[in-house]
Amino acid sequence: MNRYLIFSVLLLFGVLYLSAYHASAHPWTPSEKRVVNLERQYYKALEAQDQGLMAPILHENFLISSMQSASFKDLDKEEFLSTMPDQIITWQEIEHVKVDIKGNVAKSVVNISMMKTYGGKDHSGDYEVYSVWVRKDGEWLLLNRRIKLLSEA
Repeated sequence: MNRYLIFSVLLLFGVLYLSAYHASAHPWTPSEKRVVNLERQYYKALEAQDQGLMAPILHENFLISSMQSASFKDLDKEEFLSTMPDQIITWQEIEHVKVDIKGNVAKSVVNISMMKTYGGKDHSGDYEVYSVWVRKDGEWLLLNRRIKLLSEA
């Protein structure tokens, strides 16, 4: 009985140690945290249809495009902001965010599920969103966003 108790305690400490080691081995840098928070701000602004919250995070040369639909017109910053009232999100959940930074350029990949209509048409589903962020005057700005629908809801 004592051997099982000692073994269980050692196993528990081993698991806790490995968890702590893994977490400390891959910490987010301050810049990565900032980009992750900006990704959340983007989706919060989109859901709230808040152009005032969205505009400051978009680079002046921002461009958004679909990776699948040739009929989807690429939109620049002003065109995208003007479409926000037509994008109605009733639910969304960010499932994963990955950020890779090299100097003043960051690439992010976001996996998100959402219930959404755009221009009255259902666009609900699971998406993978690829983005390029650039650091300008110390601030990260979204330069390019490419959207890929993984599965329809």
